[in-house]
Amino acid sequence: MNTYGVLLIGGKGTHQPTHAKVFASDPRCRLIAVTDEPSVSARRLKLNQQLAEEYGVPYISNLDEALLNDDVDIVSVCPEVERRGRIIPKCAAARKHLYLDKPLADTLTDADAIVAAIEKHGITHQMQLGQVNSHTGQAAKRAIDTEQIGDLVTIHADQYFGKGKGGTVPEGFVRNEQEDIKRYTFLEAKAEFFDVGLYPIGLVQWLVDKPTTKVYAITSNYFFAEHVKAGIEDFGAMAMTFEGGVTATITAGRVGYMTHPMNGRSRLTLVGTKGVITYDPLRPHIDVYNDDPNFVMPKIHPEDPMGMFEAQSPEYTSMPRNRFVPLHEDPTDDTTAFIDCIERGIEPIMNVRRGAAVTETILAGYISATRGEEVSLPLPR
Repeated sequence: MNTYGVLLIGGKGTHQPTHAKVFASDPRCRLIAVTDEPSVSARRLKLNQQLAEEYGVPYISNLDEALLNDDVDIVSVCPEVERRGRIIPKCAAARKHLYLDKPLADTLTDADAIVAAIEKHGITHQMQLGQVNSHTGQAAKRAIDTEQIGDLVTIHADQYFGKGKGGTVPEGFVRNEQEDIKRYTFLEAKAEFFDVGLYPIGLVQWLVDKPTTKVYAITSNYFFAEHVKAGIEDFGAMAMTFEGGVTATITAGRVGYMTHPMNGRSRLTLVGTKGVITYDPLRPHIDVYNDDPNFVMPKIHPEDPMGMFEAQSPEYTSMPRNRFVPLHEDPTDDTTAFIDCIERGIEPIMNVRRGAAVTETILAGYISATRGEEVSLPLPR
């Protein structure tokens, strides 16, 4: 059995701890080091070093030096999205397999540069987008491919994250979107169309498997003062038209810890010429009646009030929700699916071109939400 050396870019306070846990537990992999750019802030440096210490691997403060290590076969790339346009092409040039945190990039320029670099070097790569490997995604794909509902007409997808303390938006606040957004990631919040909307958009685009030609979107602030302060949305909706005439709608965002008995809604509906199918990974489920205490929100971490990342200490860990037990189990997680693709020499489903298409669609959505009109794709370069 091959053993793949894994280099981690980015540490705690990102999704990297989640990815690292899967890589570390897979017998086909071994963690080599944690690294990042030499110019990172003191806070980012500390968080990176904490992850290295947790796994007992070195922290290499110079990314260029780390990429020269012949023991590294896979790079898990998880810096802030604003830095990915320069980091991912550098990793591609080092000819390493790349596991890419979502979203791929935050600008068209960066997305195009990433696609060009990865395709130039022909490396195995995958962007994180769990829905394509989920029970729902795989079942929906089979239904479409086998014409179980006839010809596909339209799709609707919901994705709501049940984290954060909702109900804090100032009374009477009305959001005015901006199409030229300079920053999507803040200490206390993230633009949720990029963070959450990416999942249903990517899933729908993969299922339809045709270029998106038009989008119409609305974004707003319904739940969190943190998003209002940062000037980014916490929720939105989008309508998409695809080449050939199939349409789709999605709603997505963050809605708060107390809005759902688990971690939020995730639902997909396919409408065809011969029928309709709805997939919900939380249905069927078992309601459990026991003497466990009622769920209460975890203590809010001052640097992660939305609960976006793995708890950095036990006092901020969310209590388990043991009264709502889904019966579906996903066939495999994203990280394991990526390693399987390397082993089998096949291209992962969520390749860099699909990831770039998701980025472009989201950027078009922000333009649409700003102007209040439908926007055509592709966007002008």
